[in-house]
Amino acid sequence: MSHVGETRLVESHPVVHIAPESAKGGGLLAYVGVFDGHGGSATAQWLTSELDGYLQEAWQQETNPEAAVREAFIAADKAVLAPKPGFLGMVGERGKGGSKCGSTAAVALLYEGDGKTCLVTGNVGDARVVLVQGGTSYQLTTDHVPDSEDERLRIEAQNPNPKMPLVRYVGGTWRVGGILALSRAFGDAYLKGSGQFEGVRAGGDGYSSGFGVVAEPYTETRELTASDSWLVVASDGLFANEERGGGGGLTNQEIADELKRKSSLSCEALAKHLAAVAVEKGSTDDVTVVVLRLGQA
Repeated sequence: MSHVGETRLVESHPVVHIAPESAKGGGLLAYVGVFDGHGGSATAQWLTSELDGYLQEAWQQETNPEAAVREAFIAADKAVLAPKPGFLGMVGERGKGGSKCGSTAAVALLYEGDGKTCLVTGNVGDARVVLVQGGTSYQLTTDHVPDSEDERLRIEAQNPNPKMPLVRYVGGTWRVGGILALSRAFGDAYLKGSGQFEGVRAGGDGYSSGFGVVAEPYTETRELTASDSWLVVASDGLFANEERGGGGGLTNQEIADELKRKSSLSCEALAKHLAAVAVEKGSTDDVTVVVLRLGQA
């Protein structure tokens, strides 16, 4: 890995940490994260500055990289959702930026394992990590959206009022509670249980234990090889998702094709190029892109 580049528009936030050469031989070599906020930028900004610490702590305690990512995500979400201290905590909204503020996340961590360079990825929501190997793209994350049948079934299995589905088609897309077009995210306290009435029907609607939105990530681990050329971590604005109102954008394979076609550019220039092409193809969402060069393109 030799180069890093990123570009962003206002609502998404990237973070890139590269360890010095002296760090080789054990531990984390690089950490990349992209956080795409909704309902405000406070949650995404908090994750940009704070999630790294949760990952580092979990990394030291867990021997399994994927378990460390899951533990860090869940612990960080608890911190995001924590009420304010004192009287304001009793009467105010939970969550960084308020109860309707949230964020997706996609992270990639490179580390040394048994003398090999390995990669662990994790995401909640529809931000992605894409690996390009020999000109072919591989998505290392899964989009957590309510139109996914697995996610819909997971949410409805906890529905205390089956006569009123939690996943509804509203405004041209599937939404949790008829509101959020994501099934997993940080924050969004108004769609998550407070812990006070977990598992208990309380109130007129019976939804005090939440709407099934969680921050448990999808994770994946793989050993990097000499044929791995690029790693792209990006918000959903980079990708084609007209079915969810995001307009045009690039498919994973189109990203691989563009990186190959423009491989002589720096990673910073490549990130800007990918963002520009996504906008040209009709993306109407904010775009954050981080590009890492892993080997020979």
